[in-house]
Amino acid sequence: MNSSDGVDEMDVASLAEACDLECKAAQGRDGRGELPDDVWKSYSAMANADGGVILLGVQEKPRGSFRALGLADVERVRKALWDNLHNRKQVSVNLLTEQDVDVVQIDDHMVLRVRVPRASRQQRPVHVGSNPFGGTYLRRYEGDYQADDEAVRRMVAERVEDSRDERAHGHDFGDQT
Repeated sequence: MNSSDGVDEMDVASLAEACDLECKAAQGRDGRGELPDDVWKSYSAMANADGGVILLGVQEKPRGSFRALGLADVERVRKALWDNLHNRKQVSVNLLTEQDVDVVQIDDHMVLRVRVPRASRQQRPVHVGSNPFGGTYLRRYEGDYQADDEAVRRMVAERVEDSRDERAHGHDFGDQT
């Protein structure tokens, strides 16, 4: 990736080989760019797996073939993303920092790149809406699939077990001698 004027240039095909990638046209009704509702399923699924990258303003058709459409109003889409990340009715946790969301240039089009990190066990399940049952997604191959209730229960149980494992129960490393 080359950087010029704070905007990275990138090759989507090479990125697709390097990480889990989801592309969304994100054009909106007026064609100026809009955060698609289904972006949250991808966010949840990637966060509950190994993380990944979401490109807003890129269309994938046919499968494996990418076309940059760009976002006419990239700042509007970025603002909608941040507004929704801080809305617990939209998504359970914001895992992103400013460095995870940036504008990149693909074939002379401005695209919003969102790097979704893997959620810690304490943060999982990352879910859409206020209920983890029915709102938790998992990434399998190239798709986002709704987690069944058993998978959600397992994630919640792992979160509880981790917090128990982290407690020192009245001991410190000085007690080891």
